[in-house]
Amino acid sequence: MLSLPFIASVNHALAAESWARQMLAPHAGKSARLSIPPVHLDIAVLPGGTLGKTQETPETSIRANPFSLVKTLSGELADVEIMGDVEFAKTLNVLFRNLRWDFEADIGKFTGDIFAHRLAQTFKSVFSWQKEALWRLGENLAEYWTEEDPVLARSDDVALFIAEVDRLKDDVARLEKRLEKRASGDAID
Repeated sequence: MLSLPFIASVNHALAAESWARQMLAPHAGKSARLSIPPVHLDIAVLPGGTLGKTQETPETSIRANPFSLVKTLSGELADVEIMGDVEFAKTLNVLFRNLRWDFEADIGKFTGDIFAHRLAQTFKSVFSWQKEALWRLGENLAEYWTEEDPVLARSDDVALFIAEVDRLKDDVARLEKRLEKRASGDAID
């Protein structure tokens, strides 16, 4: 259901970017399912480097969890699961990371350049505020879950725990050696 509006939006952006169409063109005929549950988008690359809806089961699957979208919006690399053609998935990754809709140019056709520029600047400031607010919310939740209501372990606590486990493992290994020596009748140090 969401595939067609997504495809139309991407194709609109592709129309202004010849580099992106040239990058997609060698993958004509390939299809992929982009999944961020509960949303699944099935796309196919058409000749000429545009997208269309696939009628078959896509041969490539790119799946991410919903938190990956938050990571991506904040500029971090998100963990994704790729099944199928990895090179095609890499091409889609480069495309979606670098393809931008030129909102200002599109709206400028109807409103004029000055108003379009001011409107674009307003949207950029609103979205940057939301991005920053989302980042701070994540930081606050992580701090709350590690300090106030310890659901998550702090990295220092995890490192200390690992060091203690390593020390315990070494102690057990030494004890085993001593027990082996004792069982064989050797003197214990």
